[in-house]
Amino acid sequence: MATLAVGIDVGTSSVKAVALKRTGSGFALKSVSQADIRRAEFHPEESPQSIAEAPLRALERVSQDASFARKACAFAVSGPRVAPRLFKFPSIPKGEVEQAIRFEAEQIIPFDLAQAALDFVLFDEAMEEGKPVMEGLVVAVHKEEVDKRFVLLKSAGFDPVILDIDTLALANAFSETEGLNERETVALINIGARFTNLSILHGTRRVFVRDIATGGDMLSRAISEIYGLDLPQAEKRKREASYTPLDDLEGGGGGFADDFGGGETEGFGETEGFGDTEGFDPVDDGNEEYVLLDSDQTGFESGDTMTDDAFAASGETQSGINAAQRISANRAVLADAMGDLISEIQDTFKYYINRRIIPRVDKVRLCGGTAKFPDIEEFFAGQLGVPTELWNPFARIEMGGAAGKYPPNFLDELGPMMAVATGLAMRAL
Repeated sequence: MATLAVGIDVGTSSVKAVALKRTGSGFALKSVSQADIRRAEFHPEESPQSIAEAPLRALERVSQDASFARKACAFAVSGPRVAPRLFKFPSIPKGEVEQAIRFEAEQIIPFDLAQAALDFVLFDEAMEEGKPVMEGLVVAVHKEEVDKRFVLLKSAGFDPVILDIDTLALANAFSETEGLNERETVALINIGARFTNLSILHGTRRVFVRDIATGGDMLSRAISEIYGLDLPQAEKRKREASYTPLDDLEGGGGGFADDFGGGETEGFGETEGFGDTEGFDPVDDGNEEYVLLDSDQTGFESGDTMTDDAFAASGETQSGINAAQRISANRAVLADAMGDLISEIQDTFKYYINRRIIPRVDKVRLCGGTAKFPDIEEFFAGQLGVPTELWNPFARIEMGGAAGKYPPNFLDELGPMMAVATGLAMRAL
């Protein structure tokens, strides 16, 4: 195995790269890099040729770091041309497994296997009605998708040697950094720009994966519609809300700074496993003025006077109103943008639970750039009925000298975006 392992995650909106070194106790971070990919919908001023070359240019910026340039790397693909499927059949001799899985794949994979790269993993043998059965996950990836990514990485100066899929890289990062409990089911939700990767880990030997065709771009569109901004402005505001201390945001965009602040929110009630939960009701038209109320619209006339006690009470009330406005605004945007995603995740949970493949979902961990959006953890927890937290895979990786290369808090901010790249870098090269 290489002493330095590199993972390259080429997403829709950015390239993420992680270089790790295996240590006696786990992994040490050696370097990390991220470069945005300019896209036509958010950069209409760019020429079509510039947009077409944007992924290559982003990779070239990453390769300027000597930790990544001309290094062997693991890479991954996701989307509609990646088909992961569960399989199950009666236990058979090991020598017959591969042929049986290929026959099974031909029945369940939605494209010609002659045009696909195919691999599989077997779960622990199970018993059904007193008889042993073999269960596992088979994955087919269309060769055109692999070739396109391979050529792109080669053109940027990388040496791609291991192919993975985003959802399994995500699961790998979690199992290597957090460990797995045999009696616990964890759902990892990596919210990308156009796709969301969902990995459900049940114990140490079972993983169920799915790509969902919606993501953070829907949040940008919701901000655009609700606040009357064009898409480039909405994308900028989304990023500012995610990565800037919210109290420091400047005004503009219809009082966006005041409306998109943070604040404490009501938690979710305890639930036993996954079940139907009371959903969040989007803010209706009757509350729109309240949600978008500017901070100086207190109803206090300039000619009025206040005692010290009344002034203090007014300040506390106004502070509470502002906090409620910010939370309501964030939840309204999330409800508008994430409704389809929540429904798809709920349906996936119910599918596995109803078929007794998993007993329940015990916890949800969010990652990806959109997972940094204010109040999103509370929103997902309330919608899914499952305790939800932001996941930073760097939290359990030794930083060593790498921390000194970057500004304070940089790795904490970047970490949730780097889960797939981290999982790829943990593959044996």
